[in-house]
Amino acid sequence: MKKVISFIIMMVFVPGLMIGCSDDSSTTELASNKDRPTITFYTNEHPSWPTDEDWLVWDLMEDGGNMNMDITIAAEPYNESLNLVIASGELPDLIGMPDYATGNKYGSQGALVNLLDHIKNMPNLQAWMDQFPDAARAALSHDGKMYVSPNIGIGETNRMLWLYRKDIFAEHDLEIPNNWDELHTVLQELKKIYPESYPLGFRNGTDKIRNFAANFGTDWNYYYDSKKDEWRYGPLEENYRVMLEYLNKFYQEGLIPQDFLSLDVAGWQELMSTNTSFITQDYISRIDMFNVANRKENEDYTLVNMPPPAGFSEGPQLDYSAHTQQRGYSIAVNSEHTDTVIQFIDWTFSEEGKDALSWGIEGETYVEEDGEKKWIEDYPSPSELRTETGISLYSTYSWFDYDSHMVLFSDEVKQAYKENPQYDAPIVPVPAFSEEEQKVIAIQGEAITKHRDEEIAKFIIGKRDLSEWDAYVQEIEDLGVQELIDIYEEAYNRMQEAELN
Repeated sequence: MKKVISFIIMMVFVPGLMIGCSDDSSTTELASNKDRPTITFYTNEHPSWPTDEDWLVWDLMEDGGNMNMDITIAAEPYNESLNLVIASGELPDLIGMPDYATGNKYGSQGALVNLLDHIKNMPNLQAWMDQFPDAARAALSHDGKMYVSPNIGIGETNRMLWLYRKDIFAEHDLEIPNNWDELHTVLQELKKIYPESYPLGFRNGTDKIRNFAANFGTDWNYYYDSKKDEWRYGPLEENYRVMLEYLNKFYQEGLIPQDFLSLDVAGWQELMSTNTSFITQDYISRIDMFNVANRKENEDYTLVNMPPPAGFSEGPQLDYSAHTQQRGYSIAVNSEHTDTVIQFIDWTFSEEGKDALSWGIEGETYVEEDGEKKWIEDYPSPSELRTETGISLYSTYSWFDYDSHMVLFSDEVKQAYKENPQYDAPIVPVPAFSEEEQKVIAIQGEAITKHRDEEIAKFIIGKRDLSEWDAYVQEIEDLGVQELIDIYEEAYNRMQEAELN
């Protein structure tokens, strides 16, 4: 393939480093591309995959948009770097926006283009929005504008589920728990067999409650109850209190790590790799991560998915739905290449764009046989795919075909992807808020969140007795939680009423 990007000076900026790309393309290549407009593209990089100026994905993006790109990789933290760029007034043409809320903030300040103003020139995006209206509405601002392009597909990488050590359960003839009473029983049995263990291991302290709450038909925060058609605040509900009773019991009996409030990723990985914890709740890709690493020392090590245990004996088995993504593209309002960038973004929502930015080039990076695509190169995992091509990294897609990752997973992960969706709890909508609403959320909402987290931790570790639950509920109500619930409901209704054209 012709290296389109190689003939321009591509400036890749990282803290303390600037890389210039030398011109090694042919005269023919120069002649064929010199008339294409050059747009400036501002984004950041994933720390696990430092930017490579020779990545295939840059060629795919340039060809798809019929443009050349001058790319700047911002210093971290990205939000701070982006804020400085916006404040300077010297905006790049195309911006990789980290999330919808950030884009809506800058858009409402007049810095970004409303894509819906150009929708007549974006037939692929219009067709995509007709097909995925909920995903499209999620990207809208509080007043129904679209300052950030929507996103679908890559969010599957964030799927979270319950995992257990199948080899340990088989060795000791243990049953997979169907509910939290059975979970309690099997954790006790594991504790007897492995006295020094903490059978249920998890990271991120009380943040993990967002994953557990779905088992009890509630949520860790504000959420939309589709059955009652209303917004609610989970940490006030009776089901939430029942969940805390279990967690307090688990803590008192040593069934969960005693330092769970401060346990980081490295500490959790150590528990899961040393016969110290046997059940967890985390990303689906952890299956391969743990199995590959630990089978070097223990060939029987097998971590696989299990159905989520219901919070109540007759309750539904549900997993928290985390498989969403909010990254997208934004266009500077003062760009001199708006039409070019509009065409590029629209291309990313076409079938052609989806295939190119998910798979690369047919016959060169992938082949299709019997209706199924597969990579020509034998990538061990999506990590190596990203390292070599840049495909599926930040700001390189809009509509992503997750099968391009799926074909690289082990049979155990593929099976988990096949089985897990039946347990998905509804994805909680994330409505856009007005500036006044944001102020209330930032001040009043933060006070509620702070008090919630502090008191929930106390309930779990026993520093506050659960007999004081009603008093805690009153404390949250006194902080004005109903006003926040009303804000979410009003913002959600606006989102539902917005026109997608």
